[in-house]
Amino acid sequence: MKVICRVPVRINLANGGDTDYYIKEAGWGCVVNATLSSHFYEVELNEDNNFKMDIVDYFDYAHNMNRTYKLDSDFSELDLLKASLKETGFNGRNSFVSRTNVPMQSGLGGSSSVCVAILSAIKHYRNEQISPHEIASMAYSIERNRLNVPGGYQDQYAAAFGAGFNYMEFRNDGVSVENLNLSDEVIEKLEKNLVLYYISKRSVSGTEVHKAQEQKAALEWEQVKSLLIQKRENAVKIKAALLSGDLSQFASLLKIDGELKNKLSPKASNEFIDSLMETAYSNGAIGGKISGAGSGGCMFFYVPEEKQSQFKQAMDNSGAIEMNYRFQRSYEPGILLKKL
Repeated sequence: MKVICRVPVRINLANGGDTDYYIKEAGWGCVVNATLSSHFYEVELNEDNNFKMDIVDYFDYAHNMNRTYKLDSDFSELDLLKASLKETGFNGRNSFVSRTNVPMQSGLGGSSSVCVAILSAIKHYRNEQISPHEIASMAYSIERNRLNVPGGYQDQYAAAFGAGFNYMEFRNDGVSVENLNLSDEVIEKLEKNLVLYYISKRSVSGTEVHKAQEQKAALEWEQVKSLLIQKRENAVKIKAALLSGDLSQFASLLKIDGELKNKLSPKASNEFIDSLMETAYSNGAIGGKISGAGSGGCMFFYVPEEKQSQFKQAMDNSGAIEMNYRFQRSYEPGILLKKL
């Protein structure tokens, strides 16, 4: 018998704070994100008793060849799996396969998607009930508490809930997830006009970016709080623009979110990213930002159709790699399971 679990990744359209240190001081935070049906992490749990993990990379096969690790060896790529096995008390000699078409260090929440997929596969293998809230909470605990990786809540909840466009609120008493249930017309227009690029691996780690944010918050709290409240208000406006189908307004607000992010996160940008932003806005983009913690990974831009030929030529010349994608619809789950 084998269990296969596929989980999407997300792009973060607006971030009004999803980390504990922001929520504690500002009272609450929120994000708007969208999961992708085109980009995923898939975890297979099988019964070959070889106690190993095979990793299959579809995005960059030439440079990241398929690789195999024994689970009793010491490699960082096994950390999430080992921590998940401990969290669930799973003691079998089973083997695992991880497959993905997502770039490494993409800023699309990939590590959380892997963790959600591992946990879901184990629970399904055991015939245990699965709820998105429970799986997301467990994945958050593994990454933040067992592995001490700093960050927010949205990635685990986006991966577990899926369903495309979600508005999430983060308060001291928990996380709420509201699906925006956008019309096909709005989603299809976004897919035409929102262009996604992979630019590079991060120049600094996501951990370094988050630690720099925490240090800035500790030293300059009043300034950080003001920026965070502006981001939170902007995120609520982005939600409203999407719900009303006003995508020109959405694009303008997306630009504001990116600008506020750079003010809030000292290591989110670098010289190369700044030059790409300048290239994008000089060639037709009216909104855009870097995804995730920043310093590399993926960027996306809202570009009217009549400007896209010029825009894409300029971005291709800059070395950015366009990624074709599709958003999940509201009926598509985050956790997709099958048992064979």
